[in-house]
Amino acid sequence: MTIQAHEAQFTVRGYDCGYGGPLRTLALADFLQEAASQHAESLGWGRDGMGQSGRTWMLTRIDLRLAAAYALALRENDWLTVRTWPAAIERLFALRDFELEGPDGERLAAATYSYLIVDIASRRPLRPEGILPPDLHSPRPRAVAEGWQAIGRPTEAPVEAFRQRAGRRHIDHNGHVNNAHLLTWLVDAVPTAAVAGSRLAALRVEFVREVLPGDEVAAVAAPLAGGPAGQRGFVSELCRAGNSTDGGHQGGEVCARAETWWQV
Repeated sequence: MTIQAHEAQFTVRGYDCGYGGPLRTLALADFLQEAASQHAESLGWGRDGMGQSGRTWMLTRIDLRLAAAYALALRENDWLTVRTWPAAIERLFALRDFELEGPDGERLAAATYSYLIVDIASRRPLRPEGILPPDLHSPRPRAVAEGWQAIGRPTEAPVEAFRQRAGRRHIDHNGHVNNAHLLTWLVDAVPTAAVAGSRLAALRVEFVREVLPGDEVAAVAAPLAGGPAGQRGFVSELCRAGNSTDGGHQGGEVCARAETWWQV
């Protein structure tokens, strides 16, 4: 069986772009997630099929690259195409690739998502080789050529940007905060003044622990040294909030971390 890429088209609504601005991170994450869900269901490996066997998909890593044209495209009433396909099995991870095209066919973004197959009852990952058929991948070239690299560590102490409590609107069918919200909080943790006039060029995320209903996380960020020429990097984390009364960050366990690069 040869797996074909799935294409999903979306119209950018006003609430997706702040009624006039470029596409928001939350909307982008939702579009990619929706396309992946559609394809998995059509292949028989979606939420319903997995749930019948007591399993579920959990997203563990995101590697997202944004083209320069992304910042100029995708305003209200524009339409976009998300193309996605299962790409490979890598140890415990099932990899899925994405391409995002604008209304004129220009490539605006590329991404690789890494998923775990998790036993719902135990919340433990399962080896995909014993579950997925060996031909459940596409021969298409990889959307992101480079393999996964560990997220960098900042040389400065992180600064808390805000705290967020997980409410009902954030929770998905797995009973935890959906990846699109976590991704948005990680991006929002980067100081606005530090990236004013810049565009987001790349984003890599690790989801380390589940954020459950009622959990409060502190969003913190710190600059990252080095990186590509003309870009400024930050590491941001979502940490379980401590009981600090002075607003400081008190070393709670990390639930998610991200490395973002901004073209200045």
